[in-house]
Amino acid sequence: MVGGAALSNDLGEGRQLVKERDGAGGDIASSYRKAGPYLDASWQLAGSVALWVLVGYFLDKWLHTTPWLLVVGAVLGMAIGFYLFFKALSAIGKGVKP
Repeated sequence: MVGGAALSNDLGEGRQLVKERDGAGGDIASSYRKAGPYLDASWQLAGSVALWVLVGYFLDKWLHTTPWLLVVGAVLGMAIGFYLFFKALSAIGKGVKP
C-alpha cells in the first residue's frame, strides 16, 4: 500500500501540473494575440520585398535585361512594403484593424 499511496500522490501532483500549465497557456495565447498585429506588419514588409524581387528576377530572365528589373523590383517592393508596414502600425496605434 505504500506504493499505492505514492502513486495517488503522484497523480495529484500531475493534476496540479496540468492546471498550472493550462493557466499559463492563457497567458501565452494572450501574448500571441497582442503580438499578432506587429507580426502581420513585419510579414507584409518582408513579403512585399520578396514578391517584387522575384517578379523583377523573372522579368529579367524573360526580357534579358539583367539586373535592371531586379533592382526596380527590389526598390518597388521596399517602397510598397514600407508603406504597408507604416499603415499597419498607424492602424494599431489608433486601435483600428488594418
